[in-house]
Amino acid sequence: MRSRWFHAPIFHTPSHELEKKVTWLELFYDLIFVAAFIQLGNSLSEHITPEGVMAFGAVFVTLWVAWTGFTFYENRYSIDDFVHRLCVFAQMFAVGGMALGAGTVLDGAVVPFALSAGAAQLLVGVMYMRARQQLEVGREYSTYWGTVFLLSGLLWVGSVFVPPGLHFWVWGLATVTVIAAPLNKRSLALADRFPIDFEHLAERYGLLTLIVLGESFVKVLSALAVEQRGPQLYVETGVMLLITCGIWWIYFDGIAGAKIKEGRARWVIWLYGHIPLQMGIVAVGVSIKKAMHFTFDEPAPDKYRWLLAGFLALVLFSAAVLDSVTERKNATLSDRSRVTMRWVSGAVILLLAPAGRTLSGGMFLVLLTGVIVSQVLFDMMTAPMEESKHVEQHKQSIANLAKAQAHAGAHKKPPADLRNAVRKGAPSEFRSDLYYYFMEGGWPRVFAAFGFMFLLSNVLFAAIYLLEPGSVANADPGSFADAFFFSVQTMSTVGYGAMVPATTYGHLVMTLQVAMSVIGIAIASGVVFAKVSRPKTSVLFSDAVVISQMNGKPCLIMRVGNARGAEIVDATASLVVMKDEFSSEGNHLRRLHDLTLMRSRTPIFGLTWTVIHVLDEHSPLYGADWSRPNEVLVSMIATLVGHDATYGQTIHSRRIYRASEFRHGHRFVDVLEQLEDGRMMVDYHRFHDTVADEAQASASVTS
Repeated sequence: MRSRWFHAPIFHTPSHELEKKVTWLELFYDLIFVAAFIQLGNSLSEHITPEGVMAFGAVFVTLWVAWTGFTFYENRYSIDDFVHRLCVFAQMFAVGGMALGAGTVLDGAVVPFALSAGAAQLLVGVMYMRARQQLEVGREYSTYWGTVFLLSGLLWVGSVFVPPGLHFWVWGLATVTVIAAPLNKRSLALADRFPIDFEHLAERYGLLTLIVLGESFVKVLSALAVEQRGPQLYVETGVMLLITCGIWWIYFDGIAGAKIKEGRARWVIWLYGHIPLQMGIVAVGVSIKKAMHFTFDEPAPDKYRWLLAGFLALVLFSAAVLDSVTERKNATLSDRSRVTMRWVSGAVILLLAPAGRTLSGGMFLVLLTGVIVSQVLFDMMTAPMEESKHVEQHKQSIANLAKAQAHAGAHKKPPADLRNAVRKGAPSEFRSDLYYYFMEGGWPRVFAAFGFMFLLSNVLFAAIYLLEPGSVANADPGSFADAFFFSVQTMSTVGYGAMVPATTYGHLVMTLQVAMSVIGIAIASGVVFAKVSRPKTSVLFSDAVVISQMNGKPCLIMRVGNARGAEIVDATASLVVMKDEFSSEGNHLRRLHDLTLMRSRTPIFGLTWTVIHVLDEHSPLYGADWSRPNEVLVSMIATLVGHDATYGQTIHSRRIYRASEFRHGHRFVDVLEQLEDGRMMVDYHRFHDTVADEAQASASVTS
C-alpha cells in the first residue's frame, strides 16, 4: 500500500516486471491537445501564406515538444499521487494557454504564448527534479532531463523581456535545447544504460496520430453541417475523407507497433519523423476543409491546392522516413520497396500542385485520392497476412504435438501441410524482391502493377512538362490532358508528330523520360517473357498412395502420368518420407528418409509410370502398421525431374502426400489400353481410381 497524497515514483525500464500501460491521466492529458490542434488549424486557415505556414510549423513543434516532454516522463516513471496530478493539471492549463495564444502569435501577440510554453516546459523540469530528489536509481537521467527542460522553460519566459523581433530567435533556441538533447553523447549513453520502453512509446505516439487525424474529421463534418450545396458536396466530402482514411491506414497498418531496427540513432529518427508527419496531418485537415469549396469544372485556387498537395506529400515523405527505420511484420516484399513507393508517391503528389492549375478541382482531388488509395492497395498486396491472437493462443510446437501423440497414444493429429507454410519474422533483406514477387504471382498481379506504374509515371511526367508553359508544341496551353497524352506517346515511342518538344526544357524532360521508359519497358518485357517462357510441367501425380502386394511382398506404390504427352527424356523420380522421431535424450527430431525404388529412372517418360518401393527389412517403413498411417509418417514428398524436349529445359514437379492419403489394401485400376491401330491410350478419367486388392485379401485369409 502507498499514500495517495505523496509517494515516490518508480523508475521504469522495459526489463521491469511491471508492464507499462497508458494511464487514464495520460488519455485525459491528450484531450487538451485536441483543442490546441483545432485552434492551431483555425489560425492556419486564416493565414495561408508562406509566413503563416512557417509560423504554423513553429507553433506546432512547440506544442509537440510539450506533449513529448510529458510523454517521455510518463514512459520513464510510474507515479500517480496527489502532487503529480496537480502538476499534470497545471501543465494542461499551460497547454490550454498555448492553444489560445496560438492564434494571437500569427497576429503578432506573443507574450501569452511564450509564458504558457515556458510554464509547460518548467513543469516537466520540476517533475524530473522531483524524481531526482526522491530516487537514487536513474538520478543521472533525471538530472540531465530536468536541467534540459528547466533551461528551455527559462528561455521561453525570458523571451518576453527581449526587444521585439528577437523573441522568435529565443523561442527557436528554447525549442532546439529540447529537440537536440537526445542527440547529445551523454543522452545517448543514458539511453543505452536505461533503455526506453518503446511499446508504451509507440502506443502513445499512435494515440497522438489519432488525435490529429480526428481533427480532420471534426473540421470536415463541422463545415458540412453549415453548407447547403446539394449532393455534389457529399461526394466531395466522401472523396476527401477517403484521404484521411488512407493516411490512417498507412500509419496504423505499417508504422504503428512496428519494431524499430537496431541501431543507436534509429529510435531518434523514428521520434523526430513524427514531427512532420503529425504536423502534415493537421495541415491536411485544414486543407481538406478548404477543398470542400473546390468545383468539379474549375481549377482549384493556388494557395489551397499547394496547401493540400504540399502537406499530403510531407505526410508520405515522413512515412517513408519512419518506414526506413522500422520493420513491418509479415511483409512479403523487402522494406526498401515500401519506402521507395512512399517517396515516389509523395513526389507525384507534390508535382500535382503546379500541374493542378490546369485541372478541374474535382480531377485534382481524384488524382490525389488515387495516389493515397494506391498506398493502401500496395500495403495489402505486400502484407496479405496478419497474426491472429486466437491462433497464437492455440498453436503448438511440432515437438509438443509429437510427444503428446507418443505418450498419449493418440491416433489423430493435425496433418502437416508443407505446401502452404507461413513464414514469420523473415529478415527484410531475405524477403521477396519485385522480380520474385511478379514471377510467383498470377497474371492479374503483373497487369495491375504495371498498369498502375504506367499511369503513375505518365501523370508524373505530365506534371513535369506543365512546369514550363509552352514546353510542348501544338498542345493546348496548360492542358493536363495534352501533356499526359504526349507523355504516353513519348514513353511508348509512338510519336504521331502532332505534339513535339518546343523548348530546351521540354527536350531535357523528354530525354529523361525516354531513358526511363527504355529501362522500364526492358524490365516489363523481361518479366512478361520470363513468365510466358517458364516451362510448365504436365506431370500428374495420383491422388493416393496404395500399399498392396506385388510378387508376394508388400509395396508402397504411387502412379505418375504425362498428361500433356510432351516428350520428357531422362526422367528421374524420388520418394522421401518425413517421420517424427526422438533421440536417446528425448529430443524431438523430424527426419527425412529416402525410399529406394525398384526403378528410379526412365529414359523416356511418355505415358504413365508406376513408382514402387518394396517394404522389406531395408525399408525405413518396414513393419509399420498402415491401418494407422498417422503413426507411421508425417508426409511423403514425391519429386520428378526430367528434360522437356518441347521447352528445351529441365522441368521439375513434386507432390506432397499427407498420411491420410495412403490407402492400405488397395491397388490402382488399369488405365492403359491399345487401340485397333496399335496406338496406346491412357484413360485419365480413372487415373486416380483404386480398388480393393483381392490378392492381398486372399493372402491375409490364407495366413
